Amino acid sequence: MTPEVITAFGQFGPLGLMIAYLVWREKDVSAKRREADVARAAADIELAKSLSALTVTIQHLDQRLK
Repeated sequence: MTPEVITAFGQFGPLGLMIAYLVWREKDVSAKRREADVARAAADIELAKSLSALTVTIQHLDQRLK
C-alpha cells in the first residue's frame, strides 16, 4: 500500500488502521493464491503432456503387436 492510502485510513483512527491491515492482508493472500494457481496450472499442463505421450506410446505398442 502507498503511504497516502495508509494516511487516509489512519485518519479514521484505530478502526481505519485495522481496515487498512485487513485490506493489505487480503491482497497478500490473493497474490500468494494467484502464484499457487499459476504453478498448479503449469504442473497440470506438464502432467497432461506426459499422459498424452504415454497414451500414444501404449497405442503404438498395441499396433505393433497386431
